[in-house]
Amino acid sequence: MIHRKRIAIAIVISLASSAPVLAADLVAPSQQAPLIDGWKYQASIYAWATALNGDVGIRGLPPAHVNLSAWDAIEHLDGAFAGSLMANDGTWLLFADFLYAKVKADYDFKRSSGTADFDQEQILFTALVGRRIPLPDQNLQLYGTIGLRYQHYRATLDVDPQRFRSRSRSGSQDWVDPVIGLSLHYDFSPKWFLDAMIDIGGFGVSSHFTTQDTVAVGYNWNDHISSSLGYRVLYTNYDKGGFSYDATQHGVIVSTIIKF
Repeated sequence: MIHRKRIAIAIVISLASSAPVLAADLVAPSQQAPLIDGWKYQASIYAWATALNGDVGIRGLPPAHVNLSAWDAIEHLDGAFAGSLMANDGTWLLFADFLYAKVKADYDFKRSSGTADFDQEQILFTALVGRRIPLPDQNLQLYGTIGLRYQHYRATLDVDPQRFRSRSRSGSQDWVDPVIGLSLHYDFSPKWFLDAMIDIGGFGVSSHFTTQDTVAVGYNWNDHISSSLGYRVLYTNYDKGGFSYDATQHGVIVSTIIKF
């Protein structure tokens, strides 16, 4: 986890700090990509097939080790909704992403024998504002971003009574983390494009560390409707008030995008 954290921090800081300098050296003001004529908006509805790996602890119970494949998560899914909104005028970027999911499954304990029935309800909301970093390629839009990520988890652990005293714990925790990152859009052609977003955050404000990374390839069916296929990773390390969550969600993401 520490190695992953260092890599993510190095990528974001190096790219964010070097891109403006390189752009200033390589691009004269007249060569910079023209701004969009007015604000453009898009709404996305997506499905995220998430595997879940990590440790979750609630009020004194041994941490439950989660090792759930994407297919297992879909089988145990008890409800979900996910979508995002984006506004862009060529200089400024506004972005909001919302996810709700509820899963039920059985998990093993990491440091001792036994199993637990585990229910988890998750709400994830990320809000970002970005400013464009000028680059020589007019097909490439790169933004430095800053914002907040809200996470809410409500979890219930029912311990297997064959190995422990029969115990059940429920807990809910919510927190807000500052995040910084980069957002990229690249047009391969009028039809095909690449979208990527990366951020890091927490910094001990709430989470010890959190990062979210998405890469997707998309296709424009017409001027108003697109679709994309990619991969998304969310890692969070949080431990406060008897609630610990040190886990990674990752998997394929499929989106339908409406532009207006």
